[in-house]
Amino acid sequence: MQLRVLLAQGKRPCPAPRDFVIAAIDRLVPLGIHPSAWQEAVDQMGDLAAALCILIIDNNVAHPETPIQSPGGVLRAMTARHQAGQLRLNQSLVAIRKRKGMRVE
Repeated sequence: MQLRVLLAQGKRPCPAPRDFVIAAIDRLVPLGIHPSAWQEAVDQMGDLAAALCILIIDNNVAHPETPIQSPGGVLRAMTARHQAGQLRLNQSLVAIRKRKGMRVE
């Protein structure tokens, strides 16, 4: 997904929220996520939060211990957790950074 964000960003020095949304939409088909799952996520949490969910899913499809088997099912589960007020995107993003050995602030 990182390459997709960079492509959407173009020559701008920093990516904008829309770059993440464009990249997320580009990853739906390769991940096997049905457009209805994406639309439901966008309707419930907005396009940027839905894009972050796709980023998290994309990173965890190849998780070394617990790879995601059903990306569409995970997106629907994340959407339901958001609706219930239980989705913690920040915790998922921090976990990815730690796993990749990146500094967490």
